[in-house]
Amino acid sequence: MNALVYRGLLLFFKNKQAVIGSFVGAVIMIILYVFLLGDSLVDSLSVLSQPKLVVDTWMFAGVIGIASASSTLGSVSLMIRDKERNVYTDFMISPISKERIMLGYFFSTFLISLLITLVVIVIAEIYIVVLSKGKLLTLSQFGLLFFVSLLTVFCSSAFMFFVASFFKRTDTFSTMTSVIGPLIGFLTGCYVPIGSLPDNVQRVVEYFPLTSGIVLIRRIMTENVFTTADKPAINTIKEELGIVMNGQNDLFLPVAILLISSGLFLAIALWNVKRVEIKR
Repeated sequence: MNALVYRGLLLFFKNKQAVIGSFVGAVIMIILYVFLLGDSLVDSLSVLSQPKLVVDTWMFAGVIGIASASSTLGSVSLMIRDKERNVYTDFMISPISKERIMLGYFFSTFLISLLITLVVIVIAEIYIVVLSKGKLLTLSQFGLLFFVSLLTVFCSSAFMFFVASFFKRTDTFSTMTSVIGPLIGFLTGCYVPIGSLPDNVQRVVEYFPLTSGIVLIRRIMTENVFTTADKPAINTIKEELGIVMNGQNDLFLPVAILLISSGLFLAIALWNVKRVEIKR
């Protein structure tokens, strides 16, 4: 399994297009807010003492969340390419168990996405501290951000792995990912603030597993930027921006959602692969 993980890492980082493509979703979001939505959102938060800093920090929290999801799309496609080239079949008839082979694909996807997400976190912090004049996260905040990002990446990898288990051709999978990428941005409230969405859509967003991870990332990233003394206004703004969901500030429920959904996605993907192989 370790050899499969190493192979996945090597092939991904050799493919410059795949590496660059992993950052496309994050870049789109930055452009969206810098050139289109940023000013209007800042104006709507004029009750705060540092509205620009709040928007920048909130936006980069979303960028981190988008990166954790979009970076899995390029890496998980390796499994689809191997299916087309019959490399996958060669692996499946080897003495290694199917579960270990599939976990090799999964963990290579997870590690690739985690590395890219950590790079985005570093870039986000540099931007917030140097250009937005914000405060650097404390060591404990960094530790919590790493933990939450790890869980979010794990959930994203499991979800994409689950989706990829239904595909056999890269062209059909590429078509699907071109839809899934932007859809995740909307379903997690990254492209548009959750509070501005219709009530029915908000409920869908709240129950989408990846939203829990991105909400926690936003909460950690924006912890140092709300300096106004008007607490009711702060709570309203946090709900509007998706920093707090359903008035809850605890960690247990979002973490539980990420862990349970990750386990379900991974288990279904492994079952689906075994089901397809048995039919052969």
